[in-house]
Amino acid sequence: MKIAYGTYAMPTVSLEDAFPALADIGYDGVEICISPKHVGAMPDQMDAARRKGLRRLLSDQGLGVPALFLAGHIFTESAEEHGRTLEHVRRCAQLARDLGMREPPVLALGIGGRTQQWETIRDDLVRLLGDYAALAEKEDFVLAGEAHCGAAVDRVERAVWLLDTVNDPRVRLHFDIVHFYLSGEEIEDAVRTLVPYTAHTHITDARKHPDGSFDLLLLGQGDLDSVTYVRAMHEAGWDDFITLEVSTRVWSQPDYDPLAAARFCYQSLTEAFAKAGVPRG
Repeated sequence: MKIAYGTYAMPTVSLEDAFPALADIGYDGVEICISPKHVGAMPDQMDAARRKGLRRLLSDQGLGVPALFLAGHIFTESAEEHGRTLEHVRRCAQLARDLGMREPPVLALGIGGRTQQWETIRDDLVRLLGDYAALAEKEDFVLAGEAHCGAAVDRVERAVWLLDTVNDPRVRLHFDIVHFYLSGEEIEDAVRTLVPYTAHTHITDARKHPDGSFDLLLLGQGDLDSVTYVRAMHEAGWDDFITLEVSTRVWSQPDYDPLAAARFCYQSLTEAFAKAGVPRG
């Protein structure tokens, strides 16, 4: 397995500065965040010359790109918003090709909704994902829908039901272990069940409180057993990137240092690999 870092954690750092900085730390790859809150990180801010330059920089730094991480959600009650998001995803698929991502590229997008809505919106999610599957077939990409604590898909059984019902190889899971951990799932059980559905990963850290609240933290600062997670992913046959994420709860703080966070997370995950006895590569 390889280690990547998401530029979601680097909202004030240009991609041109982020790529060499992450390669210098030791990362094997970079997940590129597409968000209006991040400097120069929208498709319309990347003309042909800049795209060529970023592609060359990725190659020069030896960085793979496991996915583009798109701000936004699949679930919407508005047909107009659904259409706008589909068009945004289409533009991001073109960006992925221009950046030289592996074929087919993976585009990650939150599933959305709220946990209490699951029974009432799950059929809508199937219908909406059908539109993404058709677009993915036409534009040759894979959509990875992210389950999230508190969202409509926030536990293993829901993720399995949704993906089995959609039943399309172009629609897969963006598997962030922390959200299943926060929903009370056992790490090894979640990994064993969900890896066959997974196209992309995230890992961050959290600390639960007795009142049901929680903090999202840099990996290594909380209670998530990253050693068990890494070992379970390896045993489940995952041989792709493990991508580190930093929550907006962390990077929105005024004293946040994006490069210090990247170094800290890298050290935490490399130590988890070593303790789990899992090789890099």
